[in-house]
Amino acid sequence: MLNYLIFFPLIAAFVVLLVKRGGVKVFSVVVSFMILVLNSEIFRDFLQGTSFDYNLSFKMFNFFNFHIGVDSIALVLMLLSSLMIFLSFLFLKIEQKALVSCIFFLEFAIMGLFSAKDGILFYIFWEFSLLPLLYIIGVYGKDFRSGIKFFIYAFAGSILMLVALIYQAYLNYQLLNIFTFDLEIWKNNASAVNFTEQLLLFGAFFIAFAIKAPLFPFHTWAPKLYANSPVLVSVMLVIFKMAPFGFLLFCLPLFPDASVFFMPLIAALCIVSIVYNALIAYKAKSIKELIAYSSISHLGVMILGIFSLNSLGISGAVFYMFAHGIVTGTLFLMAELLYQKYHTYDISFYHSLAKKAPLFSIFFTLILLSSISLPLSVSFVGEFLVLLGVAKLNLLYAFLAGFVIVLGVIYMFAVFRKMFFMQTQSVIEAFSLRFREIFVLACVVGVIFYLGLVPNTLLKPIQEDVDNLIKIMNIRAVEQNTLDFLSKLGETNVE
Repeated sequence: MLNYLIFFPLIAAFVVLLVKRGGVKVFSVVVSFMILVLNSEIFRDFLQGTSFDYNLSFKMFNFFNFHIGVDSIALVLMLLSSLMIFLSFLFLKIEQKALVSCIFFLEFAIMGLFSAKDGILFYIFWEFSLLPLLYIIGVYGKDFRSGIKFFIYAFAGSILMLVALIYQAYLNYQLLNIFTFDLEIWKNNASAVNFTEQLLLFGAFFIAFAIKAPLFPFHTWAPKLYANSPVLVSVMLVIFKMAPFGFLLFCLPLFPDASVFFMPLIAALCIVSIVYNALIAYKAKSIKELIAYSSISHLGVMILGIFSLNSLGISGAVFYMFAHGIVTGTLFLMAELLYQKYHTYDISFYHSLAKKAPLFSIFFTLILLSSISLPLSVSFVGEFLVLLGVAKLNLLYAFLAGFVIVLGVIYMFAVFRKMFFMQTQSVIEAFSLRFREIFVLACVVGVIFYLGLVPNTLLKPIQEDVDNLIKIMNIRAVEQNTLDFLSKLGETNVE
């Protein structure tokens, strides 16, 4: 079934090109819904104990295996992707065949990336994900220069990752006399990497993922790309948590000593990213730029949770990835809806929307409240667990990171007040939501508050795989200081 989930979007990407123009919308909604159902079935079977692992060796390449498999972390992120792609197709009016084809091809790459258990296979899917994004930005974007900047950053990171993959495989060959990129072999054997080599390899992987995340100071490509790209690109960049997943797949289990060594520096970068981007969001003039800077700010919280290096913080970070994708992706969709009605993203243009579009205002308010981590919402659960995990690492880090909540409330409510309640003379016309728009927003609100009330639906399986990740870190650590540090964190974890 996992193979079907990966390759079904690829088939759809070609089939949609044969569909008549009038049927593109229906085709995209139906197929994306089928992919969502298949993804949900796999997740349900996984929770019931079914293992999804497939390994096909290529005889002509002794070092390459088509090895795929998933754990709960990968499945949660895959479910987020398929859900938001379906809701985006349903919410938006999309009739361009090439655009829909690119999104399905992108979904194929993402499903493959989250399933990859081979380093080269991961790298191939990582690079495949760039192709449709660059095409959409170049053809449908407002400024191709932002796409070029994105490509330069992403390609530089990819080269670093490829060099690190090859060197890691060479080190394992020296230890095991097997030249392989299989991640399970890398993780399940004694560490082939000494402390100095860990630092170098960790640095290469970290920079590659930090660029794609994006994390300060590698984030400069992102805001303009979000602002000048079609809304589907903005949504896809938010929901595809490739970089945080890369930290969990490579950096922590393969280089535990380097993870501990660089943790203070990474924490500092995350805190700067959180506060810096929140302050810029407060001064943003465009709705899309506001959401973009807010998204980058919150992403710093996720990465800080990952590098809290304890099960509470990491589990919270994975849960927060799902919450952030749902909430921020929907905010981009609602910003696009305003643009379609009024043809501008300029915040200063809007006012009195609570009177002009009351139902839209209600949905926007509920999703906005989740964005600022209202208790009982999905974002609150993720952010609270991350901050609790970080507090077990360092109370000062948690205090500074928690500042994002205060700043988020300030800039979000400031913009909310301007757009929805300030009375002024204008030509803004009233509008009502269509049924499909109401359905999508109702689904999102339902997910937000259901998972806010019953978070164990996702948290329980995530916790088990995070515990396994921490065990691997303890097994592969080569420095006694690292073992002592991880052991101390483990003693303070809350079960």
